[in-house]
Amino acid sequence: MSERVAWLRGVMAGRWTDLDETYRAFRRGIVTYVSGLQSDTVIVSHFIAINVVIGACLGDDSVVIDSLDNASVTVVDVDAHGGLHIVERGRQANTLIR
Repeated sequence: MSERVAWLRGVMAGRWTDLDETYRAFRRGIVTYVSGLQSDTVIVSHFIAINVVIGACLGDDSVVIDSLDNASVTVVDVDAHGGLHIVERGRQANTLIR
């Protein structure tokens, strides 16, 4: 378990381009899905997946951009061309990785 914690901390401090193709494909899948939404949609998801969307909005390759609190709300707009734009960033918190 301690190896997992060390690995996860390293990944979360890094960039998507530093990870292998499996993880980059995961990221692309999330961005593709969200950018294709055509109506108001509520998505309940994990900290990392929400950070993927935030990163796509900001053009930031960091794995973690915001330390989102449990049950925080991040609002994103999808424009007519599938571009992602942050409307509201979720409440921040200190996240403990165990």
